[in-house]
Amino acid sequence: MYIKKFGLWMVFFFLYSMLSPIFTSAHAYITKATPAENEILPKAPSIVSIEFDERIQSSSFASLIVMDASGKRVDLKNAHINKENPRMMEAGVKSNIPDGAYSIHWKVISADGHPIQGVIPFHIGTAGENSNASQAHTTGYIPKLDMLIERGLLYTGFSLYIGVIFFNLIIRKSDNRQSTKVQSRSRIILWLSLLGVSLSLLFNLPLQTKINADVSWSKAFQLSLLRETLELPGFGHIWVIQMILVALLSVATYVAIKRGSFTSWKAWVIPVMLVVGLLITKAFIGHAAASKYKEIAIPMDFLHLFAASLWLGGLLGIAFLLPVDHAGAEHDKRDWSLYWDAIRRFSPWAMAAVSIIFFTGLVTSTFFVPTITSLFETNYGKILFAKIILFVVMGILGIVHFVKGKLRRKKGIGATVGVEWSIGIIVMVLAAFLTNLPTPPIPATGPFHETRQLDNGNQLTLSISPNAVGMNTFDVELKDKNGQPVTDIEQLTLTVSSLDMEMGKETFRVPAVSTGRFQTKGMYLNMTGQWTIKVHGLATSLDSFDIDFRSMVGSRQ
Repeated sequence: MYIKKFGLWMVFFFLYSMLSPIFTSAHAYITKATPAENEILPKAPSIVSIEFDERIQSSSFASLIVMDASGKRVDLKNAHINKENPRMMEAGVKSNIPDGAYSIHWKVISADGHPIQGVIPFHIGTAGENSNASQAHTTGYIPKLDMLIERGLLYTGFSLYIGVIFFNLIIRKSDNRQSTKVQSRSRIILWLSLLGVSLSLLFNLPLQTKINADVSWSKAFQLSLLRETLELPGFGHIWVIQMILVALLSVATYVAIKRGSFTSWKAWVIPVMLVVGLLITKAFIGHAAASKYKEIAIPMDFLHLFAASLWLGGLLGIAFLLPVDHAGAEHDKRDWSLYWDAIRRFSPWAMAAVSIIFFTGLVTSTFFVPTITSLFETNYGKILFAKIILFVVMGILGIVHFVKGKLRRKKGIGATVGVEWSIGIIVMVLAAFLTNLPTPPIPATGPFHETRQLDNGNQLTLSISPNAVGMNTFDVELKDKNGQPVTDIEQLTLTVSSLDMEMGKETFRVPAVSTGRFQTKGMYLNMTGQWTIKVHGLATSLDSFDIDFRSMVGSRQ
């Protein structure tokens, strides 16, 4: 009964989280392009610019190129980030270029350190009116086999190292039947885990270079490209810190092993602190670091990874370290009580780790997944959904092991512990993939339409269509208590401001199109998220009114 109630509560909490407007994108998304997609210009622009919803990194990997229909460059090759607006990239265009179809080919490194690129078509002169419109598109990096290998080495290494330390300090500490074979196996696994982490981090530098520069592996080791990657403020600085921490961890591990005791906190406190430091650095490279809620997202990301490593590490110790105590015994004659004692001691820690994983996963999902449909319609959502399913399978296996530990069965633990650990590694690799996939944008929310009553009893209706990033139509209608158009409005202005990012306020006048109705068009909503729209009216009697509306602005489909 209690399990059913708990399950229903968790489902409700998950649905509430998915529907709550706390979303923030991690990869950069275009909020405004000049020229806009398929815009027809009467003459050639002197400058083209693209503005994003977050700060973009200054790097030689970034580019902004303008091409004509034949593929010839017509920009001045001076692409740069605007000094006054770090979210905008711009470039000059050659003068006197002929009428015709053109396209802006852009590539930037977003705040989370991941590259994203795309194309925006536009036209110059009347010739473009008879041309077939092209569709703008944006693409990001899709993880491949090389990243699977790199992340698999890294997270398996973390799991192995934490698992051995946790097993010896916590699970076996109360067991006086120490085994030199267990200690020998622990030493081997510790060094193998450090080797895996080191190889992964070394491999990560040319891998990130390959991704950023969009080159083959044969060119990813060029010193100039590697140097440019290291100069990136996000990835480069963190990578150097990681290599220093791995070197210190190797020395600290050697010293701790020389001291000869795997059950002494005093011997292993420094290695534990260093491996925790490595896990923290991982949280500073990825979506969490780029989130506008990074003060919450980064700790959640670290706790998620640490709890997963602890859970998998504990399973590792039980499945692969304990069996060496019975290597000389026949399988059916082994004393399996050691296993079940270990499982019993591990169970509270496992349940705590599962709770942390579940909670941090829910919190993170509210930042990066705007709706439930995003779980099934985007690559990010599909991998997240697969991760959730595998996590549920791991939880079921954990319950099975907990029940078996309570029953103290004499038979062996079987292969299920190894299966649980293997699934856990897959889950962690999927989590690593998520850090390199574009997060789903807020979908189109549909037109905004709301009516409010003023202090004098008049009714004011504000409509915004399509209520999406880019060009919108703003329509204001005023009626009196009898439903008749208000005739004494001298001037009407709107002031828009984002609630998700400090971008200042923009005020614009809305001219009258008929009695009691005002309308204008403009690109005043330039990023997804929550916006405040203040309507200010001035009557011919010099009386004025102010009223605020709040709208959730989505992206264009």
